[in-house]
Amino acid sequence: EPSPHVDWSAGAVSLLTETTEWPETGEPRRVGISAFGVSGTNAHTILEQAPTVEAAAAGETVSPSLVPVVPVVLSAKGEVALRAQAERLLSAGDAELV
Repeated sequence: EPSPHVDWSAGAVSLLTETTEWPETGEPRRVGISAFGVSGTNAHTILEQAPTVEAAAAGETVSPSLVPVVPVVLSAKGEVALRAQAERLLSAGDAELV
């Protein structure tokens, strides 16, 4: 149930409570998802529609040209700690993520 403590009619944010049509426009579709906990925990993610991949012809061998993209999630109690987590991740190098 939507929180009664929020005026959902104010502003440009909408709370989806049922399936909604999302037609193709020729551009990748993007969505932001936010979650707010009563203890002060906040999370936000942005998702983008994956590019269309052409199907291989019958008998054609397909070799992946790129390593699959995998999200890396960072979490911390504050901005300073989050930046430190990001720095540790960057210093680890690509080999550590495989």
